[in-house]
Amino acid sequence: MRLWKNEDARVPLALIGVLFVLISAATSLHLSQMDARMASSMTKNTDINAADTALLYARADLARIVNYAGMEALKQMGETPVIALDPNSQYNPGGETPDVVEFNRNWAKGMMTHTMNQYIESNYMYDRYQYRGYAVNVEPITSWNKTDIIPIYMALDRDLDPPLLAPNETYQTYWKATVPLTISIVDLASCDTIDEQDIIVGNLILARYPLLESLTSEYETRLNGADAVMTETTAFAMGYTWTRGYLQYYKPKDGPENIVSNEHLALIVNGALMLDQGFVFNSADPASIIEYGMQTKRTLEGKKELDMAEFLSSAELVNGSYQVDPNADAAMSTGDFFNATEVMDAALHLDYNATPITDFLNNDSLPDGSAVRSLIQDIIPQVYSTTLATGIDRQVTTVLGNHDGYESNHRTGRWGEPDNMSQVGTVSRDADVPGNLYGEIWEVSWTREHVWRHYYIVDYPCKKTKEYDCTDSEGNPDTCTEDYWDICYRTEYNEMTTVDTREDRVTITLKAKENSKTSILLNYAGTTLSTGDDINDAYTSKDVEYAATHTDPGLEEAYDRYKSETFDPNVVSNVKNMGLDSDNYDPGTFDVTSPGWLEAEARSAVDEITGQIRSDVHLSPDINYMEYPNPADAMEATAIDLTKKIKANQSRYVDKARYYSGGKYSSCSAKTISQVREWYVDEVLYQVNEQYNGAVGNINEQIDDNFPDSADDVREANNNGASLLKSALCFPIGLTMRAEHVQDNGSKYDVDDIAYWEENVTLMVDMEPDYLDPIEPYPGESFYTLKLRNINLLGLTGAYVLPSMNPWVCTVNSWMIEVEGEIVEFTVLDVDNEVHPNPMFGHEAQIYQRKDQMVRDTVTGNTIGSNLPITFSFKTGTFIAVPSGKITGIGDKPTAESPNPFLEESKGWYNE
Repeated sequence: MRLWKNEDARVPLALIGVLFVLISAATSLHLSQMDARMASSMTKNTDINAADTALLYARADLARIVNYAGMEALKQMGETPVIALDPNSQYNPGGETPDVVEFNRNWAKGMMTHTMNQYIESNYMYDRYQYRGYAVNVEPITSWNKTDIIPIYMALDRDLDPPLLAPNETYQTYWKATVPLTISIVDLASCDTIDEQDIIVGNLILARYPLLESLTSEYETRLNGADAVMTETTAFAMGYTWTRGYLQYYKPKDGPENIVSNEHLALIVNGALMLDQGFVFNSADPASIIEYGMQTKRTLEGKKELDMAEFLSSAELVNGSYQVDPNADAAMSTGDFFNATEVMDAALHLDYNATPITDFLNNDSLPDGSAVRSLIQDIIPQVYSTTLATGIDRQVTTVLGNHDGYESNHRTGRWGEPDNMSQVGTVSRDADVPGNLYGEIWEVSWTREHVWRHYYIVDYPCKKTKEYDCTDSEGNPDTCTEDYWDICYRTEYNEMTTVDTREDRVTITLKAKENSKTSILLNYAGTTLSTGDDINDAYTSKDVEYAATHTDPGLEEAYDRYKSETFDPNVVSNVKNMGLDSDNYDPGTFDVTSPGWLEAEARSAVDEITGQIRSDVHLSPDINYMEYPNPADAMEATAIDLTKKIKANQSRYVDKARYYSGGKYSSCSAKTISQVREWYVDEVLYQVNEQYNGAVGNINEQIDDNFPDSADDVREANNNGASLLKSALCFPIGLTMRAEHVQDNGSKYDVDDIAYWEENVTLMVDMEPDYLDPIEPYPGESFYTLKLRNINLLGLTGAYVLPSMNPWVCTVNSWMIEVEGEIVEFTVLDVDNEVHPNPMFGHEAQIYQRKDQMVRDTVTGNTIGSNLPITFSFKTGTFIAVPSGKITGIGDKPTAESPNPFLEESKGWYNE
């Protein structure tokens, strides 16, 4: 629909001004009628005397003047607010940090006091105010500090509901001013003062300057740093980065050479300015909307000669708003709208999956071969290995020759060679390991001589000598001896020789001590797959079937070798050796030759799992650039999603039951293949997390390095910007808001409370210039209203993300965007509250205007500070990730016109 046809809530921009003039006239008439009714209501009490009535009328009149003095002050402040204060001004509230808000409030008090005093001097001094024989006099206000201003808060209900970074809801909307006065009543007949009192008069100042100032201040805050306009700019820029980037990736020959350009950034920033005007004021500058629309068509559609009349003939308003679609604009910017739209849909379904991981694990071109091959070659010798030994169990029966009467063991002879030796049986094979693989039972006997003695006692006469005490010849004590006969005893023996017999029952076995002892590190599970002795009949060759039918010799070779080389040659000697009685003689470990077909079958099993994973595991469609604009977040979500899906099928992939039952593997090859499968699924899980989360670290490190002071802000802006791009965006023109009186803390009154009221608020925005231009300086000046710089941080191909040098997970690129701007003049008009008298139109709206100008005090004529234009600056960035595989990657490509596209600065970047 064309704008001028005015159908379906579409309003022609050209008629908006006329509409506001009519609204202004109607509102002015209504307010005048309200003033008349108010004054009339103050005179209806006929029961009060004349003096009291004079005082009553005077108070009502003075309260009215408080309102008009306040409105006059707020009108002046709206036209020339002080933004940079003069610290020497009387209105400076002091303190280390200048408080501009308090300064302007003090200035309002000063202007109000001046106006009030002018009125008092003209009407309330020297008995000028008279009523029925009485005069009311008022003393001039001695100091503006005596005026008190109380803010009145209201909550705005906007039509637009931003999905994030919504503006405030509660604002100072009105001021209530109170002034202390000394008043006296004079009896004109006697000239006597009959009453004197101090009173306080006050009134609500009907101009909504505080609201306009608060909204403009909030808008200025949102323009700077890591705030709303940075996010909104990021959102628009993300749309361009993704659309142009993915088109370049999918169609490198036909896609755009340059992903992010200042030409497009100029549109983006101007669009963000108006978008946020709509969020804050519920209105954007109509002239700026027109200029933005025209610049969009000139830039994106190549309509360089487009004029306003042609644009307005096709422009539309929907419900009072100009609709914008950054994604459509981004597609249009490529010059290939159809393909750009198509690849954007394809990019939403990019399947980051486990294929780079499985390819990496199976890549035999690596210097050390693939991880799969290494693991298979590591497992096979562990499975095809066993420890064998000889076990001897000897049951000994020894029979001593008859030696009745000869009780003492004197001497035994050697057993010597067996007298008899024969095998009497065999031992069957055990089912479990440790256990017997083969055994023989032998009986063997020996004899030996055994000498016994019988000892006895005999007596015989013998001569003995004894000593006794005596004296020598000189009579001294001495010891003397004498011989005597006695009976003595001696031991004698008789000796006999007998023959002892030893009979041994010897069980000699070939023992399997252990086999197939594996130790395989499972990185994802954080455990070791350590098993052994769990193969059914491991020492027997058997037929097996996998991809093909084979014969698996198992550990039969080890058994045969040990039996022939160790067990059999030593059977006789071991049987004869009476001292042997243990289960661990002649131990030996054997690494047998594995079947040549086994590695290929293990690789086939791995390939089977790889195919299953490729078929089953695909990235959730919820993980895409719109939901995860930061590639690091996308990689993290990918790791979580792939892990969840692989784990859900892990037992099916391992398929252990195919190789294992009853607590044992069916063969050595079955154990090898089964444990390769178990390791492989675990390693895929581990590498999915290791590589994709490694990519997270790599990408975040690049963001931190490239945005050292604002990395987190840029990340947040991208996340918020993606949310914003999902919403319907528009530039509204004067949409009416509903304001509701609330308490100072923002809590609402009940509708039945006496303090409750609500009213409409309709604002218009006017900014100069209508479009911030980075190409030409502001007319008549040398400065540029918009300065842009964008840097392709990771070069023409982007950065290949290879967390461990292999695999190649994805390719990412990013752009740093720096913005500086100045709105030379910015005006907000309160168009449905035209309270200020105007000699031509009756009334006019309260405004709040920001521009470069000196501010003079209307009371003293002194300069008290400066009004300043709104300036802003911020830094942000955009990211894009594409699948691995294309060496050309993604990024700004050099051309003949732009041989160095990695740094693009607008003309004004260094000119000022």
